[in-house]
Amino acid sequence: MTEPSEPPIGSAHSGPGETARAQDPQSSAPAYGAPPPGGGAPAAVEAPGASAVRQPPAPSRSAVIETGQPYHLLARNSAHRWWRPLVSLVVFVVLAVIALVAALATVTAVATLPSVTGGAGVLDAIDRVLTDPMFLLFAGFATLVVFLPCVWFTVRTLQNRPFSSVSSVVGGLRWRWLAECLGIAAVLLGAVFAFGLVYELITGPGGPIGFPGWPTYLTIAAIALLVVPLQCAAEEYAFRGFLVQTLTAWFRTPWVAIVLSSVAFLFSHGYTDVLVWIQLMLMALVMCWLTIRTGGLEAAIGLHIANNVLSLLVAGVYGVPSLEQAGDFAAADVVPFLVVIPLYGWIADRRAQRRELHTVLGGRAPVSPWTLGVERVDLRSGATE
Repeated sequence: MTEPSEPPIGSAHSGPGETARAQDPQSSAPAYGAPPPGGGAPAAVEAPGASAVRQPPAPSRSAVIETGQPYHLLARNSAHRWWRPLVSLVVFVVLAVIALVAALATVTAVATLPSVTGGAGVLDAIDRVLTDPMFLLFAGFATLVVFLPCVWFTVRTLQNRPFSSVSSVVGGLRWRWLAECLGIAAVLLGAVFAFGLVYELITGPGGPIGFPGWPTYLTIAAIALLVVPLQCAAEEYAFRGFLVQTLTAWFRTPWVAIVLSSVAFLFSHGYTDVLVWIQLMLMALVMCWLTIRTGGLEAAIGLHIANNVLSLLVAGVYGVPSLEQAGDFAAADVVPFLVVIPLYGWIADRRAQRRELHTVLGGRAPVSPWTLGVERVDLRSGATE
């Protein structure tokens, strides 16, 4: 399946109108000069012999991104200066901290309203909420969604480019490709989780003793299916999107950004088990590799969603999952993921090649699986220079 034929975002070879439209590839706004839908003011009547003069559309406010630019270099546009990545990183971190605190305070305030707590005192209500495992589960995932507006603000104001350029080289998420990646990851990881659950049922003391009952489990499932996908997408936009693109604007080679963003991803979690560290680093590296090889975040988002959703659904069988991540994990619980994650990367990469996904701004160009270097290609003819 080939990519959409819309002109790329901010392409150096696009006209002003093309550049403006490319910022939102799914925009359904009428073309300039078209009558407003549903009526509106009557069209002006031209004088006999007069020709209509159409005003040109306003130029795009985004900086120009050169055609043929790979995903990891989309932040290195015509507005790039040496100081922009540094300022962008500082502003993003400050915004993220403020937003996380504000989000947690807001969720806590709503949960302690008298209408929710039944008129209990404020201090008692806060104490009850902050020790409620279901509230902590919801808040732990929901508050991370604030990464999305933080990324949006930073790339728009400090990097002078559209938020859609963080999604992919075509200026937005490729939803069918995302759905396919999610399906592949769900099958592979689902097999691992199912095996672990069956093994526990067979060898455990008579089954999942801690099953919390259907009302509680369905609440956990609702969090897993409605909140967790947004949390996963927000983390991907932050770590595999914003961080990789911003750091590569400095270093040019993507591998420095890949390692640094993966280390940041590792330490954003609270795990203390060495095997889990290896799993998280492997997962982060594979997701970065796929993002650059496929020209977008879809494969990384699909893997992240499948992992977190299935993990929560399985853990919920034993009770409300705790977000406490410290402690040791059995090797049998971790090693299967060290096999499945690279397998997912290989399958997704092969499927992306078969789909002929765009890998650079304006088309498809070969991306080395080892160096992640991009061959220069004449996108009009497809010939390698």
